[in-house]
Amino acid sequence: MPTAGFVDVAFLKKEGAKALGKPDHETRIDAARVVGWIRSQAWGKFLRAYWYDGAFAPQHRQAAAQRRYFEAVALTPGIQLRLGHIAERRSPLRSGVRRAVADAAKDLEVDPADLLSAFDKRWKFHPVRQQKGVDTLIALDLVRLAGRGVIDTAILISGDRDLAEAIRSAQDFGIAVSVATPGRGLAREVAKLADAILVIPPEKLDQMVLSRVRS
Repeated sequence: MPTAGFVDVAFLKKEGAKALGKPDHETRIDAARVVGWIRSQAWGKFLRAYWYDGAFAPQHRQAAAQRRYFEAVALTPGIQLRLGHIAERRSPLRSGVRRAVADAAKDLEVDPADLLSAFDKRWKFHPVRQQKGVDTLIALDLVRLAGRGVIDTAILISGDRDLAEAIRSAQDFGIAVSVATPGRGLAREVAKLADAILVIPPEKLDQMVLSRVRS
C-alpha cells in the first residue's frame, strides 16, 4: 500500500522560517518542492500529499491574492488542498504601546497626537492570526485513510499535540506514522508517538520556505 503526506502549512512556514532565520510573515511555501521531498521519503508507491492551510474570509483585503495562491497549490501534481479558516485579531501589544508613547509625549511636553502619528508611520503591528479547523481536518483524514486501509505509511509535517490521539488511532489501524520537522516545534506527545522523526535538511528546507519578492 502507498504512503500519503499530511502537511500543516502554518507549522512548516513558522518553524521552517525560524530554522532558516527568516521572518515567517515574509515567506511563502513552494508546494512542488514539499511534495518532491515527501515523495523522496516514501517507501514504495506515493499516493498524494494532503495540504492543509487556513483561508481568509472572502471580504479580507488579502483574500483575492490568497485564492490565486490556493489555485496554484491545488493545480500542483500530487496535492489535494484542504482548507480551514483564519481568525484574525488586533495585536494585544498595540494599545499598551500606544499608551506608553502618549505618556512619553506628556513627559517630553509635546503633543501626544503628533508623537503617535510619527510612531504609526514608523511602526506597524502585525495582526494576530490563528488557524481554525486545520487540526480537525488533518485528524479526520489521517484516521479515515488508515481505517479504510488506503495507506500503510503516513508522513506528517506537523508538531501540534492536538494530533496525538489521531496519530495513536491511525497506528491502531496498523499504519506507521513518521513525523517530519524542520528540526524543532514538535510537541512531546507527538514525538513520543512517532514511529520515526524525519528532520528536513536545511538545504531542502531552504528550497521549500522561500522569501517573498517585495513589489
